[in-house]
Amino acid sequence: MRKKAVLIGCILAVALPATLVMATENKITADDVLAMVDENLLKVEDSTYLVDLSVVRSKKVVKTMQFKVILKGLFKKHITFLAPGDLAGTAIVTTDDKVTYVYMPAYGKVRRVASHVNNQGFMGTDISGEELGSAALSEGWKASIIKDDDTDWTLKLVPDGSNNSTFSKMIVTVSKAYRGVVQIDSYNAEGKKVKTQVRTNWKAFSDDSGKTSVTMPTEFTVTDHLTGSKTQMKFTECKVNQHVSDSIFTRRALMRGN
Repeated sequence: MRKKAVLIGCILAVALPATLVMATENKITADDVLAMVDENLLKVEDSTYLVDLSVVRSKKVVKTMQFKVILKGLFKKHITFLAPGDLAGTAIVTTDDKVTYVYMPAYGKVRRVASHVNNQGFMGTDISGEELGSAALSEGWKASIIKDDDTDWTLKLVPDGSNNSTFSKMIVTVSKAYRGVVQIDSYNAEGKKVKTQVRTNWKAFSDDSGKTSVTMPTEFTVTDHLTGSKTQMKFTECKVNQHVSDSIFTRRALMRGN
């Protein structure tokens, strides 16, 4: 009986993939989870979509916007406002080094967004400049796993020495099915929860070849717990791998009106 058990163990050791054997030996870390999220985002070279945004206060819609977003990599972002009329033509660029610029057609000038306004609601929404700037959480944060269940990893993130975040910590929920962030709870310096971001209605989008696809949320809700205000966003007309040029993610592109 003992010889048979040893034989079965040897057979399994040979048959199982090495990666699976290693996974059982080495428990996944928070950095592994964040790297997995980044890897999912980087399955496509770029993505483009329309966003319909509503700000809700006291159960009433007080502001609406529509804008086009182009993303490339983990940091590059280009936003062009289409509506309402007084915002049409306003554009925002976040560069690869995470600097944000805004072009306002009424002034015909490009301005850099100062770091001290990163905690303020952008254009009357509940989304701060810091939250607008980057899709990645793997840089600038020290992460640890505080919960690991059948469906999600729950991570605690605190700023590292390179991060001047306005938040003292974030509790981030990562879906194992989607390999993406489904919720972020953000806390201020006093340890009070001030923001919650929930990402829902996940869908898969493929490029024209059909060979490459990425799963992304198409609805976001950001709640400001200090005011009770909510900002809701719905993403439509999503396209991936449109071979977007790096040149549009620059201050110069905004000055040219691109």
